[in-house]
Amino acid sequence: MNLLRKILLLLTLIAVTVLTHDLGEHSGVSSPFANSALALGFLLLFSFLVGRISKLLNGPMITGFLVAGVLAGPFGIEIVTREDVIPLKLVDDLALALIAFSAGGELKISRFKDRLKSLFVTAIIQGATAFLPVFLTFIPLLIITGISAGSTIAGIAGALLLGVIATANSPATAIAVINETGSKGPVADTIIGVTVIKDVIVIVTFGLALATAKLLVGNADGVGLGFIVAIVSEISLSFIVGAITAMVVVAYLKATDDNIPLFLLGATFMVVEVCSLFHSAPLLASIVAGFLIENASKEGEKLIEGLKTGSLPVFVVFFSLAGHGLDFSALSSMWFLATLFVVVRMLGTRFGTIWGLRLSGEDGYVGRLAWPGFISQAGVSLGFAVMVSGQFPGFGEKLASLVVAAVAVNQLAGPIMMKISLTKAGETAVIREEREKV
Repeated sequence: MNLLRKILLLLTLIAVTVLTHDLGEHSGVSSPFANSALALGFLLLFSFLVGRISKLLNGPMITGFLVAGVLAGPFGIEIVTREDVIPLKLVDDLALALIAFSAGGELKISRFKDRLKSLFVTAIIQGATAFLPVFLTFIPLLIITGISAGSTIAGIAGALLLGVIATANSPATAIAVINETGSKGPVADTIIGVTVIKDVIVIVTFGLALATAKLLVGNADGVGLGFIVAIVSEISLSFIVGAITAMVVVAYLKATDDNIPLFLLGATFMVVEVCSLFHSAPLLASIVAGFLIENASKEGEKLIEGLKTGSLPVFVVFFSLAGHGLDFSALSSMWFLATLFVVVRMLGTRFGTIWGLRLSGEDGYVGRLAWPGFISQAGVSLGFAVMVSGQFPGFGEKLASLVVAAVAVNQLAGPIMMKISLTKAGETAVIREEREKV
């Protein structure tokens, strides 16, 4: 009955939105801004309802948000068009930075101090076992399929970029699933710790891989000492912005307990704008800010509580927009290569997680349960795809289509696999409560 009621609410919402949109067009008062505002309101309500339906069916709500974005977009009922979401790019950036803020806040040294070595080792080994198989597999494939236009050098450059992108995970997805399920334990800690460490590493690694790929294909304009200086400058500025943000947030949290979620939203907005102005990385700056507040002040608990209080609408917007942006036409044209990318990356991630923890002296059992938490890919990977497409006219667009197709599969399958894994580990809030009753 509950499921039927939510389906009826969905149908009613769709009907009201379509009617409102049509009335606006017929009255002549419709505008791009009005359409975007309507799209944002519709996505919030529609995605939340689909997320609740997903939860009723024992799936993660995040999968519902993603599916809702797909259904609302050009590959579904097309109530929300590509033009409607263009002005919402700032909302997308803001949500991603806020989630990165939360990721940094989750890295509490006192919580991970006994496992810092194993988390770093696992991050490095897992990255290597995801990179190498993808790199070696796709060198011949890019040449044989004609994506590299028969050029061996271009094939190596393309495979290098694909290998680095294969190492990227989604901290946003990991945090969303862990928060939703209330998971606590070694598996959840491993997923959070390794994901955030790798997120920082992959941002730097991709910049170096991009420079190397440019040199290989002879598109080396701007590559050299200046490029290295630019990367170092971007990272340094990101740390500075993060540190200043941390000081401002700590001062506010010490002064008052009022409107913390709203203040954090404003602080994150400033991070995005300042990073855009100085060409630095808002994700890295947000991770640094969250990490410093959690570990260099006494206001960490306030930060986490404030972020959790305001996290649901952020997750709804971010993941519904991520679902809306998934290009299923790319999947249809690149299905074989995308499937191979997903499978090779998945196997490399699985074995890398298990081996990394074993080499660190930890139980491989944790690795066998934790690896599904590293399958999801979202904003960072899609951002890399856009950069590849822009930097390498011709074969870059094909590589980007391949990445987008693979991300579509990973992002839809990853949250489901992760929730199943956390349930098997017995770390979800529901299972812990059942144990306490017994």
